[in-house]
Amino acid sequence: MKIFLVGATGFIGSHFLKHSLAAGHSVTCSVRSPKKADAIRALGASPWEGDLQNQDELSLALIGMDVLIHAAGCRDLTAPADFLLQSNVRLTQTLVGAAATANVAQFIYISAASVVMSKPTALFNVTESAPITPQHYLPYTRSKAIAEASVLAAPQTAMRVVVLRPSFVWGKGDSIDTEIGPASNRGQFGWFSQGHYPFSTCSIANLCDALQRAMQHTQSGGVFNISDREPVDFRVFMTRRLEVSGFQVPTLSVPRKLAWWLGAFTETGWTYLPMPGKPPIVREMVRLMGFPFTVSIERAKRDLGYLGSHSIEAGMSNIASVQERQQGSTQQ
Repeated sequence: MKIFLVGATGFIGSHFLKHSLAAGHSVTCSVRSPKKADAIRALGASPWEGDLQNQDELSLALIGMDVLIHAAGCRDLTAPADFLLQSNVRLTQTLVGAAATANVAQFIYISAASVVMSKPTALFNVTESAPITPQHYLPYTRSKAIAEASVLAAPQTAMRVVVLRPSFVWGKGDSIDTEIGPASNRGQFGWFSQGHYPFSTCSIANLCDALQRAMQHTQSGGVFNISDREPVDFRVFMTRRLEVSGFQVPTLSVPRKLAWWLGAFTETGWTYLPMPGKPPIVREMVRLMGFPFTVSIERAKRDLGYLGSHSIEAGMSNIASVQERQQGSTQQ
């Protein structure tokens, strides 16, 4: 298939790019710099260095594409709400418009399972029919929910749309490697109420498999939760994930209610005072990682044939192997 991939240099996009090339697909990737364009060419894909915000220019680039996969956006939980709306909502709206104009056959959007979150409470076996109630104190989740709605509102007479909602995507190069692990080494990451509660995760290998299956889906308007086969104990999982990448495992635990109050306090301080850097905690961090949260993948199993066949242990072993190779090459 001819794929136009947006977000190819990000965590999810970079893994899916290699997965797609290995499967024999032709992939064109939007890039922002000549250096990234060279890296895309080196992998065997074609770079496109145009302006993603220019709908007319983008439409021309999309002519002849079978599918546009949107894996880009800002996932910084401390970013200003306006920036998140620009990065996650307006970009999505432009992509949908351009794809429709170019008669792209299918548009796949990578949303987030968190779009069903609102109040700070436990959620178990959540299905795709759960209500979405975007909250201003969850700006990232709100932006993903609005963007998802924009995709599903697109005219679907010619272009099929599919939305995937992965839950806490992990793998080499994830948020643990880039943010949580370094924060843990600095003593700035801890558990919420000891951290022992059921939680749904999604390995990047399982998400790539779901994307490949979504490209074969012939219906439009489908929304699918994607996760690993079984929920995990959050603290047990995160401890293992930190260990395989060589990060320190925290012992500090903060009660959820206190963490929620601290998040609200720091949000106010960083909004109205000239505080340096990013706030150490915001309520969205607590909401996303501090409460029991599991999803149902029965719809994806039934309609996509998704199995979640890549085990968590296999994913951890893969990260450990990559880590060892990188350490070996550094020492040489």
